[in-house]
Amino acid sequence: LSSWNKNLSDRFFQLEEWMNSPSDIPKVTWLSGLVNPTSFLTAICQVTAQKNQWELDKLVTFTRVTKLMSAEEIDSNSRDGAFIIGLNLQGASWDVVGSQIEKSKPKEIFCPMPVMNVKAVTKEKANNGGFYHCPVYMTEQR
Repeated sequence: LSSWNKNLSDRFFQLEEWMNSPSDIPKVTWLSGLVNPTSFLTAICQVTAQKNQWELDKLVTFTRVTKLMSAEEIDSNSRDGAFIIGLNLQGASWDVVGSQIEKSKPKEIFCPMPVMNVKAVTKEKANNGGFYHCPVYMTEQR
């Protein structure tokens, strides 16, 4: 019950902070603390489309994993998108130094991901090789 209370309190704090200045995107958004995280990711594409006068249906989200492990390490907003936290890997871990997925550590089911920068790019730009298209689930139960 205490973890549920902390989760609820953290969600309330994030929403209250955003409510106090609704036109400003927080420096870092706790994605898993949102009721509908998909709408937040869609909004990133919408803002980019309006700013650059691009067609919305030709944009996709592109994520860059940083080497920063906490929101407190971010000193300013993302220039092109939004910083997010709150995602975990299941059955693998993240090598912060090498910026790559590696085998999970013994007895570790979930590994927290570092802060990530999500931005909107054109589909052509996102189709470059060498990237892993990773599924994202809203809950640990998939």
